[in-house]
Amino acid sequence: MTKPGRTVIALLLDRSSSLKPVRDDVRTGITDLLAAHRDQDGELLVSVVRTGRKFTAPKPAADVRVPRLHGGGTAAVRDALGGLAADLGATLAAMPEEERPARILVLTVRGTADEGSATWGPDELRDLVGTQERDYAWEFVTVTIGHHAGLAPWGAGHRSIGAAPTSEGVRAGLAAASAYLARARQTGPWEPVEGISEAERVAAYPPELHASEAQTEVIPVVTAEALAKADAEQAAETARRRWWNLLRPATASS
Repeated sequence: MTKPGRTVIALLLDRSSSLKPVRDDVRTGITDLLAAHRDQDGELLVSVVRTGRKFTAPKPAADVRVPRLHGGGTAAVRDALGGLAADLGATLAAMPEEERPARILVLTVRGTADEGSATWGPDELRDLVGTQERDYAWEFVTVTIGHHAGLAPWGAGHRSIGAAPTSEGVRAGLAAASAYLARARQTGPWEPVEGISEAERVAAYPPELHASEAQTEVIPVVTAEALAKADAEQAAETARRRWWNLLRPATASS
């Protein structure tokens, strides 16, 4: 039996250079999110993890300050999310059952790139996320910030949102995610939660930014099946090129 009214919000923040222009807006939006949730009924524990940094155990929300997102390098978001979910799961498993939170909410704030992930493949991450959602009622929410992010196929679509890389877009996207998390905290485990609305999506990524939609490739979401498909296509292309390179000498000598 978990502890009613206790919630953990785990935040994964992308600190790669792709988000450099809006880092301050992300930090402000996350600070506003935590302030709003501190005022909500129920006990709140928070963990803030930045890509490329170690997991930190959840602690009372009043003791949490949002760190600066200085840094750079690759955006290994898939590895970071897999590590966070695994470490958080192990931390909760070590707690007495009656002390475990009734609600576990994971919010990823990321750019459009996922480069350098080597530990967690798309299939493994999808299986981990699916297990935590199905067996333990975790809620995973993603805010993807970048040009054309509003065009991405957000899986089922109801828990994730694309935001334009502007102050207004970032803050609107984070406000929508915060509102979703607030609704999730007010529902019981495995109960349906009202998804992110079309109006919230428009505020985060205005329609006029979709002008080049026909020329835009959709951006796979870190937890979506599109990632597995993309990796399979890349592997097939690599195999085709290897076959062609092996074939070329024989062709040239004939």
